[in-house]
Amino acid sequence: MRQLSNVILFFLVVTYLNTGSVLAQETLAKAPQQFSLKQAQDYAVENNKNVKNARIDTELAKKKIWETTAIGLPQLSATANYQHIFKVPTMNFPATQLSPDFVQFNPSTGYGTTSGISDGDGGMIYMNNVPGALIKLGVPDNLTLDVTLSQLVFSGAYLVGLQASKVYYMMSDQSLEKSEIDTRESVANSYFLALNLDQNMKIVSQSYQNILKTLSDMREMLNMGFIENTDVDQIELTSVNLSNTLKTLERQHNAVKDLLKFQLGLPLENDIELTDDFNTILSSVTLEQIEGRQFNVENNITYKILSTQEQLGNLNLKREQSGYLPSVSAFYRHSEKLKKADFDFTMKDIAGVALNIPIFSSGQRNAMVAERKMELEKIRNSKTLATDGLKLEFINAQNEFRTSYEKYLNEKHNVDLASKIYDKIQIKYKEGLSGSLDLTTAQNQYLTAQSNYFTAAYNVLAAKNKLDKLTNNQ
Repeated sequence: MRQLSNVILFFLVVTYLNTGSVLAQETLAKAPQQFSLKQAQDYAVENNKNVKNARIDTELAKKKIWETTAIGLPQLSATANYQHIFKVPTMNFPATQLSPDFVQFNPSTGYGTTSGISDGDGGMIYMNNVPGALIKLGVPDNLTLDVTLSQLVFSGAYLVGLQASKVYYMMSDQSLEKSEIDTRESVANSYFLALNLDQNMKIVSQSYQNILKTLSDMREMLNMGFIENTDVDQIELTSVNLSNTLKTLERQHNAVKDLLKFQLGLPLENDIELTDDFNTILSSVTLEQIEGRQFNVENNITYKILSTQEQLGNLNLKREQSGYLPSVSAFYRHSEKLKKADFDFTMKDIAGVALNIPIFSSGQRNAMVAERKMELEKIRNSKTLATDGLKLEFINAQNEFRTSYEKYLNEKHNVDLASKIYDKIQIKYKEGLSGSLDLTTAQNQYLTAQSNYFTAAYNVLAAKNKLDKLTNNQ
């Protein structure tokens, strides 16, 4: 009986431990993933679907280089051909009857003839040749194997195409870099907005708790007859508005976090936690950082891509111009047959060189060369236009940052003033020196100042992100 009790106790302990392990795993699985701003950006660069596709395009471009290179390398191919002839054709020739059972093919002799006539010059034209043995001109079943080795000796289009494949890989790599830069900017903006909304929610939530406490006190005062219903209704209306504002902020905060998860490449059902502090990030941004920043357009990824497009346009022109040049190729072919006919003139080994010289195309090549020249001119015009546009965009981004930063400083000062006013009105209200309308007005003024402050703070960070992207300073 004691042994049975020990066994039961053992299984209960094991079950408890397993249950605890499962609960611990579930708790660990439900724990939110924590991200600093840099961690979020690095994670997005590795897992964002658009960046992944750009990375695949880069790998495809690598394969394209080898695909193009292989065109100019030796090509070896083999062909196996089986054929069946239902009726093999035969043929006989004049022959010499050497014995009753043996006839030898010999067209230079007159032996084996039964009659002849003179040709008038002392010779004879023999008639009625003795039929020779039948000679088969094929075999019923045969297998033929051909092995061909070919080599491109010279082709202008191939040489240009080889250069173009390398430039195409360069463009794919630059597109990947641009995708990473865009993703980092988008993640940073979403990260800042989520932190911004979180701070805003804390302010509104604290104000909401304060107004609920005030509302509770006023209801007690109303019950004691010290104030009128209008004062209580005014505060209650303010509390309802604050509740709605808080719910709206919560929904916006959840939507921004979902957007951030989408940018990170995470499932939307996963939970994330942002570890950076909004005020710490904000305090690290100064006007001096931007004032001393220089803009080199050649470092901008958009300019780099346009320069690469110009190279491709130039190579396209060279490819069309190479159409005027001849092309040379060589080959070697070896053939083997499983069976051979009596008469078989197939050459086992053949080597050759082919020269293709373009002579006249009715103006087609001239038109194609002219088209590529015009396309190249368009690319160069676009590059010049984009260069001027990037310089102008940098100047505007600097001005936008200065304006946003100045507004941020003003709104920060306004929050301090509104907070002082609100605190004084609260004290006066508690002492009976101020009415509920004054309290509500001061609170709304404070909340509006807070909202303007957070908007200005986010605009500063967004403007800095834009400048970082333009100057490739991420």
